[in-house]
Amino acid sequence: MDGALRDPPARKSTAPAARRHDGGARAQTAFLDEMRGLAALAVCLYHVGTYTGAAQLMPNGYLAVDFFFMLSGFVLAEAYGDRLGPDAPADRQMALVDFVRRRLIRMAPMVILGAGLGSAYLIARWFVAPDRSDRLGEVLLGSTLNLVLVPKVWVGAATKGELFPSDGPLWSLFFELLANFAWAASLVRRSTAAIGAGVFACALMLMAVATRHGSMNLGWELKSIDGGLARIGFGFAMGLLLHRLRHRLPAMGARHAALAAGALLFAMALPMREVAWTMFVAIVLMPAVLALSISAGRHHAIPGGRWLGRISYPLYGIHVPLLSLYAGATEYLGHGEPGTGASDLLPFAMVPAALVVAAWLTTAWEEPARAALARRFGSARPRPGSRLDAVGETRPN
Repeated sequence: MDGALRDPPARKSTAPAARRHDGGARAQTAFLDEMRGLAALAVCLYHVGTYTGAAQLMPNGYLAVDFFFMLSGFVLAEAYGDRLGPDAPADRQMALVDFVRRRLIRMAPMVILGAGLGSAYLIARWFVAPDRSDRLGEVLLGSTLNLVLVPKVWVGAATKGELFPSDGPLWSLFFELLANFAWAASLVRRSTAAIGAGVFACALMLMAVATRHGSMNLGWELKSIDGGLARIGFGFAMGLLLHRLRHRLPAMGARHAALAAGALLFAMALPMREVAWTMFVAIVLMPAVLALSISAGRHHAIPGGRWLGRISYPLYGIHVPLLSLYAGATEYLGHGEPGTGASDLLPFAMVPAALVVAAWLTTAWEEPARAALARRFGSARPRPGSRLDAVGETRPN
């Protein structure tokens, strides 16, 4: 996907040999694929509880989005940091328009599919229960905007202030693209001190906004757009900062990879929803988990983690429309909300179902569609074995 030009041989790292992992930069960040997959699974489990009324296994699963934002900053800096800007090496320099095109190509297939399925559900719900839906014109307009990753900016009768009612998680991709483009256009060559100052300023902003709203679950609705900006500002800038400091991180072993995975799950599964705790998780614990994950290098700690990492973007993009269809069908058929006993477990069958669908879509839709768009707009297909970012962007080997 990185254009028709082939990357030249990777430049030799200037990091001290004792601090480099075997296999260079690719091995150093391989574990991030598994962590991305684990975070996507946590978001899916969180939404099982919020969309179906089932028991909440991941009460703070929405904080995985903050981890995604940090991953995006780190991996995009690794992939494109030395290729953007006027002082980039001439043989590797990338124009801003090429970067924008590649990001749009990467996100487009799942945005269109997820928003399309979610829109079909909203339209069907209007026909079945118009009294519990937005007006048809609003449904159609909001769905059209969501299909091109533009938020709905009005309050609907049923969807209220949701920015992306057709597929809720698209809000984070919208903010991520804003950060990606701002970084590539003007921030890519900022000093480490300037990035650190930005992290500090965004942390203060995030704490102020979260305190005012009384929650860290911000950015997905109209009234908390400021929270979305604060979350992406802090997360993306933190990822950039950790990338600048990556050579100062010591190489660590497999037990540290397991510790990073365990800490990520612990933070999202612990039933503490106080805003002070969730701010601590987002501002302190998540950066520490990412730093530990980087240091864990080529080690693996999550069974099936590589596979989960590969399907994480389709899983993230499709699970909410699937859960909406399940919840709507359950309500329509008269079963209502999950009750007690064995029926409480039924919604969790949607998790393996979503994993299977995501795996199938990865090979049947997402990868072929991305390759077709890349060919159509002049970009080459990604090379086998290339690394992936928070939403699957290819990285140079």
